[in-house]
Amino acid sequence: MKAAFISTMAGSPWGGSEELWSRTAMRLCGLGHEVECSVPKWNEPIPALENLAACGAKLRFRPRRKGLLRRLTDKLISREGMPDVDALSVHWLRSFNPDLVVISQGGPWEGMLWMNACRKLRLKHAVVVQAHDESWWPMDSWIADFRSGLETAESVYFVSNANRRLMELQCGMELVNAEVVSNPWNVAHEFDLPYPATDGPLRLACVGRLDPKAKGQDLVLQVMAMRKWKSRPIEVGIFGSGPCLQSLERMAKMCAATNVNFLGQADDVRGIWESYHGLLMPSRYEGLPLAVIEAMLCGRMVIATDVAGNAQHVRDGIDGFIAEAPTVRHLDDALERAWQRRHEWMAMANSARERLILALPQDPIGAFAEKLLKLVLA
Repeated sequence: MKAAFISTMAGSPWGGSEELWSRTAMRLCGLGHEVECSVPKWNEPIPALENLAACGAKLRFRPRRKGLLRRLTDKLISREGMPDVDALSVHWLRSFNPDLVVISQGGPWEGMLWMNACRKLRLKHAVVVQAHDESWWPMDSWIADFRSGLETAESVYFVSNANRRLMELQCGMELVNAEVVSNPWNVAHEFDLPYPATDGPLRLACVGRLDPKAKGQDLVLQVMAMRKWKSRPIEVGIFGSGPCLQSLERMAKMCAATNVNFLGQADDVRGIWESYHGLLMPSRYEGLPLAVIEAMLCGRMVIATDVAGNAQHVRDGIDGFIAEAPTVRHLDDALERAWQRRHEWMAMANSARERLILALPQDPIGAFAEKLLKLVLA
């Protein structure tokens, strides 16, 4: 098989949304398939792409462009229709002539131009939708193009049922060619980590890119700055890197959130959960965060907002806690309910872990690669 993978994410060099397509591309290379990838060009090396190239995939770097929503705001799309993908990318697709084009979208709409190109070139294409949110609403001037791209796709893959339903509502159509797949995670099913000691403060980890508009770390700072939380033996460690570290640090100082610590990027999942009792996930929008799955597989209780796939695996009040909305009030309410049942956290986490192991595929990359191969043979 000749497979082309296209990453549309241009907001940051790398993120959790890039793991599924890149690891699947590596797997297909290992199976002897011909793989080429089109990715945005950054001025810094990206280890995951270097690993992909080392496996035999050909990388084609293209200049970064403003995101689709930004270009819509700037009125760079006329009423007459969508612009085309750049000429060099069209030439690449035509000359490579892949059996399948996999378009990986960090958000809901960025792959539309690539879908149009595939339709014009009569190339089979599949779409992966990672994050989504109600604030990303399609405009009448281009929704017909997007609907056509989805309808003609061999398959449309989501990482949560909630995001699939949201896109169906926004497009006003049932996506009969859609299904939900699993992102890969960084811990094994059989991973067994002892529970941290409970004779000191309870410790919650907030893991994710430091980008509050998506990940909601500002909500954590405002909640933990409340008098009641500052008086209780509880701490929050914020793990991650991103474009908003300094503003978040200034906010923490302004709010006097002395029970919150910024601990930087941590690539060792085990290292986090050896000393933390639970995950605090205050996201405003998501796909299905890897941090949620990894925390649950490590036997840690999860407190998360009810966005995208968070509530798909975390059952409120049964084996975790769900904040009804990404607001200070709702996050405080979920954390308060969790605090009142803090002596149950370990038992709840173990129950969630056992259930999750049964629900998740043993090899999400292998399962996704197999789906793509079947599309080519269909």
